[in-house]
Amino acid sequence: MGVEYVVSDDSQEELDSMQERLEDTRVKMELETLVFIEATKKFTSEWIQREMEIAANSPENAVFPENLRLHNKKAGESNLDLKELSLKISDIVETHLNHGDYWIHRNVLLQPDSSRDYVEFKKEKIRKDLTSSVRKILGCATEIFWKLEEGEPENKAWVNELGRRKYVCFLRFSDEMTASLNHYFELLEKLLILNHKIKEEILLEGKKP
Repeated sequence: MGVEYVVSDDSQEELDSMQERLEDTRVKMELETLVFIEATKKFTSEWIQREMEIAANSPENAVFPENLRLHNKKAGESNLDLKELSLKISDIVETHLNHGDYWIHRNVLLQPDSSRDYVEFKKEKIRKDLTSSVRKILGCATEIFWKLEEGEPENKAWVNELGRRKYVCFLRFSDEMTASLNHYFELLEKLLILNHKIKEEILLEGKKP
């Protein structure tokens, strides 16, 4: 049988207020997640188009191999139109990013820890995981154009991880992606602090006679 306790009107009002702010923060974090995902689609599309142009005009500076076959109608022009490319990249990004593994606000049962070390740990883990995922996204996106033949060596910019290509050279998020992620982290701090306060308030009320 559970422990029953009476919450004062003032305490209940404060709890309700914090819970409302917590849910409002979750909503804002979800919106920021979608902003980051859309920014990643744009980043990936622009990255691919830029590297295709480099491969066509200056292959020695490209992350694609010099013998890349783009199935061109003419030099530098792919049979895959921009609309089709955008749709394919959108699917790839959604598959890799639009799930709860990275986005802590989607976890109903948050850890009550709001210490600075814990917050910074979560930020660093999310950033690291997202960076790894974007590297895989670039690998999947290049496979639209570049399929390895049997026995063909990988380009030094790529590694094969669990049967999929992954980009391993220097990678910098776009300004839009960085701004979105920074805002997400600001909201994350607020979310963890509110969650901690709610758990403390409930625990405190539960100890009252």
